[in-house]
Amino acid sequence: MPGRRARYFRDIFARIWKFLLLFFGVWFLAAVLFYFLDGKPGVTPFNAFYWSIVTISTLGYGDIVPETVPAKILTIGTLFVQIFLLGYLISVITTTVNEESARRALGTLGTDMKNHIVVLGYSEVGRAAVRELLVQEQTVAVVTDTPDQVANVRTLGPEDRVFATYGSPGDKDILQRVNIAEAHSIVICTADDAANMIAALNVHALAPRARIVVSVARPELRETLRSAGVTYVASPADMGGRLCAEAAFEPDVAIAMEEITAADVKADMQEYLLGAATPVSRQTVGEAELLVRKATGCLLVGVARPGPSGEFETTVNPPADHRLQPGDAVLVLGTIDNTKRFRRWFGVDQGR
Repeated sequence: MPGRRARYFRDIFARIWKFLLLFFGVWFLAAVLFYFLDGKPGVTPFNAFYWSIVTISTLGYGDIVPETVPAKILTIGTLFVQIFLLGYLISVITTTVNEESARRALGTLGTDMKNHIVVLGYSEVGRAAVRELLVQEQTVAVVTDTPDQVANVRTLGPEDRVFATYGSPGDKDILQRVNIAEAHSIVICTADDAANMIAALNVHALAPRARIVVSVARPELRETLRSAGVTYVASPADMGGRLCAEAAFEPDVAIAMEEITAADVKADMQEYLLGAATPVSRQTVGEAELLVRKATGCLLVGVARPGPSGEFETTVNPPADHRLQPGDAVLVLGTIDNTKRFRRWFGVDQGR
């Protein structure tokens, strides 16, 4: 990534500029001294500088050699200085490369990902969210709680799709490390509701146009977070309670809900935005249902349309005469194979 490489080279230059200054100083001084000490009529300033660089680099072509005793002593001294310079250079480069590798492994160099999804927190909710996003082929940047979790996240996918670092999710430096300003969406899901609220406020300030999703243990915080600019608030405990209630007297409903919310099981529910040229645009829901079913095997189960405030309002099982239009989003349900077929037929990637 260009930005990260640029930071890397700037770091190397910051460490070796003293070496470069010393190198050019030794080169210049040795050339001037050789010019005055060798005493041969054929020694020109250019030849003196040529002799100096050849001696310092230990190439030693032998076309220009010192003939006076002072010039030979200068040559010996220059070679000793060259040994010191070479050792210093190797030490600096080795240290920089090792430190860069360690920082890269921990994600402290940051990422230049764009249009990605940031997951702040690697609790049980965060781990499930990351796995689901990767199954959906999303690009993900994760902020874990501790350094030892970073290595675990990095094993979940290739480097161009998964970035991991650690730190406080509410720290603005950490948020900038995951390139929060270029993120498509941010999922905040630490185990601490207070930390989630602080992170949500800072995220909204740094990325006001991004979609912000927050997981909280206390459902009563939902309205507070929505008023702070959060797009969606999830309460895993609340959802789990509803699933348990369903399972008590409608077990198959609970099983179906679990399956359609996990993309790596049997079925999946997906969302697609309608454009001017996408199939089913400007058709009624009844017409679209027949076409979707025939072409892909999926079911059209819902429609979302932007409201006056710009937020989408979702309707499950909309009326058959409801007419779709570009800018709407459709929710389709199908098996894994059917949803893949729908994506190819529809011509755009899922999500909005």
